[in-house]
Amino acid sequence: MTEADALPVAADAAGEEWTESTTLDAGDGHRIHAYVSLPAGEPRGGIQIVHGLGEHAHRYRRFAGAAAARGFLLVVHDHRGHGGHREQAAYFGDRNGWQSLVDDTLTVHRFVRERYPELPITLLGHSMGSFVAQSFAMLYGDRLAGLILSASTWPNRVELVLGHLLARLEAWRIGRRRESAMLDRLGFGNHNRRFEPARTDHDWLSRDESEVDAYLGDPLCGGPYTAGLWVDLTGALLNISSDDNVMRVPSDLPILITGGADDPVGGEKRLGDLALHYAQTHHARLKVKIYPEGRHEMLNEINRDEVTADWLDWIETSTKAKKAPLDERGSSRSGRSLNRV
Repeated sequence: MTEADALPVAADAAGEEWTESTTLDAGDGHRIHAYVSLPAGEPRGGIQIVHGLGEHAHRYRRFAGAAAARGFLLVVHDHRGHGGHREQAAYFGDRNGWQSLVDDTLTVHRFVRERYPELPITLLGHSMGSFVAQSFAMLYGDRLAGLILSASTWPNRVELVLGHLLARLEAWRIGRRRESAMLDRLGFGNHNRRFEPARTDHDWLSRDESEVDAYLGDPLCGGPYTAGLWVDLTGALLNISSDDNVMRVPSDLPILITGGADDPVGGEKRLGDLALHYAQTHHARLKVKIYPEGRHEMLNEINRDEVTADWLDWIETSTKAKKAPLDERGSSRSGRSLNRV
């Protein structure tokens, strides 16, 4: 797909303008589309966002503007199978799809590091992006000044093993590239239940109706999703929800686990479970911030200004500059992988 072929972004997703957009070589034929917001002066720190499933980079423009006003550089890229330049919607790849997401995150990270070698960079992962961010921190946590896990979860492993098996069977039955309504129902079918009677089937995203409507009106948001994506996603969750792999995240890395109490993906209980596993694996610089009655997208919630200020305050007070390791300067492909569970 060429630049001219890019799909449109809904007007509601616009907000702040990006300082720069760029295309990076992933090293395997894929082109990574990344967007940068810069403050007026020299940046005091960097924020790298890893977005969630069924959304795209432009949905973070408003947060990028707030970060720039506080002196932070912000960079965000579109995942494979997402955004206006996607080759196939909701599909990571034929092989090693999840590792490709982690490698792409490393490529974007290096892009910032080449310009600002001393800049402390906080990795902020939302929802599925929080799983990518954890995979990244398990492999490259020494490159980070901080880690924010938004709308994350600690999964029920019995349910997850069964879900992964079903995804693999479905991918075998219909092919990895085919969309699966069955897997979509298993993944999202109960999300709206606690909000019934609901105005839409995505009320679980936010209490702000205009934000829910913007999501529903955005051609780059939502499913359907491919069987291959569900195989990759559930397999990755099995790997990162292992204390052996959680221990690979540096114990001195500042970590903020945050989200809405009523989020069906994580919520108060499963965010608490996630925090407990990090605490039990000796991550001493851990903070948990749960927002009462908040739903899945706290940056699009009715109290988003409070949330934005809280997160930027945490970055200011909890992170410090680190030098980037000078390893692997040549290739954009990492070669590192997590222990399989």
